[in-house]
Amino acid sequence: MQANLRERSSTLLAERAGLVDEARSLTLKADKQDADRTRIAAIKARVDGIDKDIDEVDAIREWERTSPAVDNATSKARAILDTVKPFAPNVRGFGDQLLAVRNHALGHGLDPRLANIQAAASGLNETIPSEGGFLVQTDFATELLKDTYDNSEILRRCRRIPISGPSNSFSQNTIDESSRATGSRMGGIQVYHEAEAASVSGLGSKPKFAKIEMKLEKIMGLCYATDENLQDSAQLGAIIRTAFPEEMDFVLSDDVIRGDGAGKALGILNSPALVTITKETGQAADTILTENILKMWRSRKGRDLVWLYNQELEDQLSTLVLNIGTGGVEMRLFQEPTAAGGLGTIKGRPAIPVEVASGPGDVGDIILADLSQYLIIDKGGVETAESIHVQFLTGENTYRFTYRVNGQPIRKNKITPYKRTSSDFYVSPFVTLGAR
Repeated sequence: MQANLRERSSTLLAERAGLVDEARSLTLKADKQDADRTRIAAIKARVDGIDKDIDEVDAIREWERTSPAVDNATSKARAILDTVKPFAPNVRGFGDQLLAVRNHALGHGLDPRLANIQAAASGLNETIPSEGGFLVQTDFATELLKDTYDNSEILRRCRRIPISGPSNSFSQNTIDESSRATGSRMGGIQVYHEAEAASVSGLGSKPKFAKIEMKLEKIMGLCYATDENLQDSAQLGAIIRTAFPEEMDFVLSDDVIRGDGAGKALGILNSPALVTITKETGQAADTILTENILKMWRSRKGRDLVWLYNQELEDQLSTLVLNIGTGGVEMRLFQEPTAAGGLGTIKGRPAIPVEVASGPGDVGDIILADLSQYLIIDKGGVETAESIHVQFLTGENTYRFTYRVNGQPIRKNKITPYKRTSSDFYVSPFVTLGAR
């Protein structure tokens, strides 16, 4: 391959030198023969064409030297190298793809493997950087999101629905139930006891529906890669695979907890479905008491409940007592993990220290949640675009990642139980402790 390319390059250079010499000779006679002027113009046009051909040959030689073989050459490259055996269509790794994107931005032409990647995409012309850059190859995009969700204790427990087709939003009817009182269950369904052959004495009933509506929002990130990073595409791929999922995990998890719903997900702490347990009378600032945990537990609703807490509270959770008179009894509500890397439990449910929990004493420092009742929607994979200009002076290449996603709790309201004695007692999949 390299020998063929060198031979072709030498042939083009020799032809160029001969034409330039002929042009110089004809220039001396140009004043006498108008036909020679036409020939000079044609020669100059051909020289310009040869220069472009030489640049493309050099670019292809560089691809051959630094990248694995590719299956499809561009049409012009194939015309130049019609005797060259086609390459196998593959990309060695994520870093190799990013390197190909960068080479394209530098004007080295379109790496055919990028065109091959785009062939599987639909809807947009991603091969033109000004129209969106290059879509991350499907398996790489899947890996990024898989790492984000699989490694997150919060996100992997949420209900996730991919949005497909041309849609950029999600809409679904759900039961609007805010009370379990008779006549209110399932939003208004009611049945009656009747004797045999008797007609129904009650009024007809029907469920009440609420609509979940979400529009996809964007999370964007930038990654700067130095020219030194780019010399080792495997290293670049490893950096992206490690840093991007970790940051995506943090931002999405934080949105699930406290997002305000403005351009981002609506978080648990801002949901009307949240039950907030009031602190005990005289409770000291930044403390957790046994009574707090017991009241949070009694307000639970759901089967896949977990406790999310700020790790700074762990000493207090481990030493919870129930005060009786002037003494107290150790409750042992918090059970330490039984295996390395495992999770502790509170009331038999997993207790997970999470970085996105609020600081001790603030609302959200400990949450009891059924995260299967939190809905996340997303579309496609992660898209990336590249620029050599943002950090040109420092020799860094900029990769921009965009992920379209949104989320909110499925329930619209907390629930009034069927029978209760306290007017402020509610149950919900999301329970937290008030400020202290």
